[in-house]
Amino acid sequence: MNVRLGWLLVLVAVLVSAGCSRPETPQEVAAAFWQSVADNDADEVVALSTLTSPSQFDGYKRGWTNAVPSFGRVVIEEREASIVTRLPPEEGSEGERLELITYLVSAEDGWVVDYERTGDPILNPSPFSGLMGQLNKLGEKLSESFDQSSDDLSQRMDELARDLEAYSDDLRRQTDEAMSDFGDQLRDAMKDLEDSLDEALEDNEQAPAEDRVILEQASWDLGEKADALEEPTAEHLADASRSIAATGERLSRLSSETWAEYRGQWEERLDEIRDDMKAFFEDLGQR
Repeated sequence: MNVRLGWLLVLVAVLVSAGCSRPETPQEVAAAFWQSVADNDADEVVALSTLTSPSQFDGYKRGWTNAVPSFGRVVIEEREASIVTRLPPEEGSEGERLELITYLVSAEDGWVVDYERTGDPILNPSPFSGLMGQLNKLGEKLSESFDQSSDDLSQRMDELARDLEAYSDDLRRQTDEAMSDFGDQLRDAMKDLEDSLDEALEDNEQAPAEDRVILEQASWDLGEKADALEEPTAEHLADASRSIAATGERLSRLSSETWAEYRGQWEERLDEIRDDMKAFFEDLGQR
């Protein structure tokens, strides 16, 4: 074999390998998985999921012709990942678009879709799943611009409160209980932050007047919104989220170096509250 032919064969092998390369990221695997489901390609579904045999593939007992999903927020945590997935209704049906979570796990050969966990809401839809899209969008809103205006968040929470009226007493009770539990947690976190601001004010009476006004306003607002969470509603959670966002904005306007040692602690507490709120809405959306 001459040298030129040898290099040509190597190049062909590289190109073939590249063309057949396996999707690597959770987003790529999810997209390839749903495309394989739409193509009814059982072998490829097995390669991209936790299924071990093509005979196990059931298409989640619905048609997927021309089903092109869109994807939302992605969460990757060590060996697990989740992706908000929006699927169109079955072709020829008048059903609503389906919104669920594509769950992935990290295996020896890379990321694969957790077939059963992902498909459970399709095979066993919950009457509460109608709120899932709204709650996931709310979580995305928090993730994208938590330190900005929360007017849209408040509007979404108001819509959630109205939508809950249409659900069963049992589901409303579950949601009320979840909001009550989270309200207690959020109130405690806001009160802790309020106390920290007050202590900083007491320890730094000679700080610039404009900075003291900013901290006093932040402390008062946090305390008022935290007190309202004694009996939390969707509206109270929206008000609390606005207070948290406003606090972050106010702290960013502090001019004196007096507060340098406090800022890291305050920002860390705000981040923790933000993460807790995101986790709450994710959990509520999957009930």
